[in-house]
Amino acid sequence: MENVNMYKIEMEICSEAIFTSGEKERNLVQSRAQTDEYGFVYFHAKTLKGQLKRQGYWLLGQYSNLNRNLATSFYDSIINLFGINYIEAKNIKEKYGLELSKDGQQAGLIRLSNLELDKNLRNYFINLQENDVENEYYRISPHDLIEAQTHIRTGIQLEEGVAKNKMLNTFHTVRKGLIFYSTVSFEEKSSDIMIKDLAKIVYSLRRIGAGIHRGRGEVNSRLFIEQSGDYYHNFMCEEGKNVSL
Repeated sequence: MENVNMYKIEMEICSEAIFTSGEKERNLVQSRAQTDEYGFVYFHAKTLKGQLKRQGYWLLGQYSNLNRNLATSFYDSIINLFGINYIEAKNIKEKYGLELSKDGQQAGLIRLSNLELDKNLRNYFINLQENDVENEYYRISPHDLIEAQTHIRTGIQLEEGVAKNKMLNTFHTVRKGLIFYSTVSFEEKSSDIMIKDLAKIVYSLRRIGAGIHRGRGEVNSRLFIEQSGDYYHNFMCEEGKNVSL
């Protein structure tokens, strides 16, 4: 069955996250957060897609140990959503014995926007800044916004219990409690099973960004249905459908 709903991925930051840009900011931090020209922190769509795909493969590993048919169906959804290349297909075959249902490489259907703060909030401050540019005075500058969304943290590298010389590193972390959104669209109409499997991936994702093995980037992720104005799990409950995610 085809699905024509529009979706958003919602992620609440539950522990400070690192959305690194790979750039320095002189006299401030050695690793700055990824921000746009207005000072809003964001997480790049391509990186988000990669982390969701990696989470999908993790779930596939769990399913392959429980139910072969479920694993095969879920594998098809991963391929349809995110695409696959020869190396990935070879690794999956060696690990789980699962074959591609189609020959060769395949592009995914899912398209994501950058993970950003709420659109209405962004538009309010963007309009404020654009008006201030005309008046040649910033009430809230891009730097002010960056400061409001981030902390500056310091890390050190240890060698035999002693800090290494010149190994002090400062970096931005995104503040706990902020909520980010990514719009989900598809190149073609999606099936109900594909959306259900996407929801499984989204709801099971627990961390994003850098430093996740050190407690950074814990998130609470949910799939939001724009037409119904509700979350996927609530919508499925109301429809009386299986919501095991």
